[in-house]
Amino acid sequence: MQNLIPGDMLEVNQKLKWELDAGMTADESSVINEAVLAGTQYFVDEALEGSYWTVKWAADGQTIELYGTTGTVVGRIKPLSATLENDFRQDSQGLFIRIEKEVAVIVRDN
Repeated sequence: MQNLIPGDMLEVNQKLKWELDAGMTADESSVINEAVLAGTQYFVDEALEGSYWTVKWAADGQTIELYGTTGTVVGRIKPLSATLENDFRQDSQGLFIRIEKEVAVIVRDN
């Protein structure tokens, strides 16, 4: 369960329960934001066939930045609504499909 990347709200609640039962400090928002970041990293690793780039939350806390091998930002994933968390809550599968497509374009262009 620790490595599960929740794909919907049911899985978010399952992971949240697991984390709380394990004595971790978590809430629904933190689980969702971790899922979005981990999902983005997964798509980057798949597109590059290895873990060459890193993804991190931008200073604004709403955008995910993709860092290339030189440590510079090579792309950004921005929310369609107010936040990526809100995008996940509205349509988690649609968000992950969009992220996968955006990652493919960023990888192709870099």
